[in-house]
Amino acid sequence: MVRHTSTTVEASDRPIRLVVIEPRAILGIGVREILDQAQGIEVVGYAATPAEGIPLVGFEAPDVVLLDVALTESVTTEDTRRLHQGAPNSALVVMGPNDDANILGAAEVGAVARVGVMADAAELVDTIRRAADGEDPLKDELIARPDLMERIVDEMRESILADSPPSMLTPRELDILTLVAAGSTNREISEALGLSEQTVKNHLSRCFRKMGVPNRTRAVVHARRHGWLVLAGVPDGRGEPAPNE
Repeated sequence: MVRHTSTTVEASDRPIRLVVIEPRAILGIGVREILDQAQGIEVVGYAATPAEGIPLVGFEAPDVVLLDVALTESVTTEDTRRLHQGAPNSALVVMGPNDDANILGAAEVGAVARVGVMADAAELVDTIRRAADGEDPLKDELIARPDLMERIVDEMRESILADSPPSMLTPRELDILTLVAAGSTNREISEALGLSEQTVKNHLSRCFRKMGVPNRTRAVVHARRHGWLVLAGVPDGRGEPAPNE
């Protein structure tokens, strides 16, 4: 249930207008008490889910949206994206556990900051203020974690490739991948197609670059999952290949 509030606080400047997305009524009481006592923050509305928050955020256009939901479910993540797209000028702050999944989930929905569930009141309020001031603490956190940055880049690449047409691979490259999936060596492929071994290697290298994969096995798996390579006995393209590395 969405409810608007008229909570106000005294502040020398215009207060930070905040919308809170909090599904847990009891656990959310502590957060609400902190925000009600914080100088310079005005809570303009509450919603239980991102989906319920979409019209509220669109109407209020708050400075900050504080989101305390699990971003591990695709429906919740998609609703959060829609909420953020409807109010792109509202900074998104995510609350959640201090684990990699939460950091990646926050980045995926466009958050500028996150707060751990064990954070104290001062950290929560400070993070909201930093987000309202245009800072991006989550960016700094990701820069300090190159392993997570690599995962984000990999996921972006996979997403881009998933939308790419089959024509990204030439007929000759598909011929070679088909033989790779059948277990043929580079020499056997060169003999079957009338090519030199070096030409076969060059074609495979181009395939790897186009698909963003490191080796033959991953190339075949990727092509089959995207429907570019259909093999007998594996109609869904998800079987495991048996190529020679």
